[in-house]
Amino acid sequence: MSKLNIVIATHGRFGEELIRSAEMIVGKMENVKSVSLLPVMSFEEFMHEVDAIFSDLEGPVLALADLYGGTPCNVLTALTKKYHHNVITGVNLPMLVDLYLNSINDEALDMDEVIKNCIDSLKASGVHTNMMLE
Repeated sequence: MSKLNIVIATHGRFGEELIRSAEMIVGKMENVKSVSLLPVMSFEEFMHEVDAIFSDLEGPVLALADLYGGTPCNVLTALTKKYHHNVITGVNLPMLVDLYLNSINDEALDMDEVIKNCIDSLKASGVHTNMMLE
């Protein structure tokens, strides 16, 4: 089976910087792409850019967006009918690092398990650290 492709779509350059930050932890990341919705872009321009990225990918794809209901999420979701990928919102650094490390050597990729692990990582990554002092 092909390696998992990860596409990150965000408002501004958050996705690009998220990848750079993750690479400080895990090293150079392969099969991870970012697409940025910039203030000067229309919905259609962003859709075209995302569509071009998806059209070049081979193998399974998991798309990550920053904000549920925002344009990046809506575009990724609209393209699921064409490319049959899954979309998860709320992307953050712990989720991306966990996803990448768990998928780079996984030859028998179980997308349901990958999605469950992403959601679990999201839930676990928010910690009220003051409570840890008690």
